[in-house]
Formats: sequence, structure tokens, C-alpha cells
Amino acid sequence: MRLGFHRDPAAAWIDDYLAAWNDHDPVAVTDFMTHDVVYIDLGLGEQFKGIEAVQEFVAGMELSFSTDYRFALERSIVTPEAYSFEWTMSGTNDCEDAERDFPATGMRFDIPGVSIGVLRNGKIKDNRDYWNMTTYLIQVGLAEPL
Repeated sequence: MRLGFHRDPAAAWIDDYLAAWNDHDPVAVTDFMTHDVVYIDLGLGEQFKGIEAVQEFVAGMELSFSTDYRFALERSIVTPEAYSFEWTMSGTNDCEDAERDFPATGMRFDIPGVSIGVLRNGKIKDNRDYWNMTTYLIQVGLAEPL
């Protein structure tokens, strides 16, 4: 007997959502969100309100973070009102982030994280991303291991 991981059909939209992120497509990412979405990235300590703000954030990732970042889904839980999923974001630190004074190092990273959110009519109304900035900084050579 073969054992395998079967994804919950109610969570199938998460695969498409992460595919939009992996395509680095701000409009496709925000197609999964309500017009009044509140998107909080706790690793960065930043909050984005509304579709346009989230689109600017997504577009900026490729310019000031990594040109080849990708998300891989680990596992998820979805109800009609809420969701949570674990992910790993990988890529290369090949962009300078002048706002945070982070130079490009050319080093690879793999950051584990979790997204938790509230759905309204099947779209993301509120999202919180949890990940550890120190993990990223150590991996790309911008901080010493503890």
C-alpha cells in the first residue's frame, strides 16, 4: 500500500495563490484578495492596506529582495472563514534593499514561514505572514549565527 499526502480540496486555491506569487505577478496575487485587504508581514514589520498597496509590495519583492524567489507549500488548513498554511520561500539575495540597507550578497536562502488569514466570500480579507528575519540575514551572510 502506498501512502501519500493528499491536499484538502478546500485548500486548492492556495496552490493557485502561491503560483501567482511564483510568477511575480502582483495583479494575479491580489485577485485572491478583497478590495479592502489588510496584509501584514511580521518578518518585515510592515502592513499594507488595500489592493494597490499589496500590489506595490509584491512588485517590490523582485526589485529589492530576490529576482528568483519562489514559495513551496508545506501544509494547509482551510475553512470557509479562515486559512493557515506553512510555506518555504527560497531564492537568491541578488537585489539591494536600500530602504533597509541590505546589500545584495548573491547567497541563497530558504525561509520557513506561516500565513494565517481571514476569508470573506472566498477571498483573503486579512493576512498575517510570520517568518524570522534573522534566519534570512544569517543565510545570506548579513548577520552572524547566534
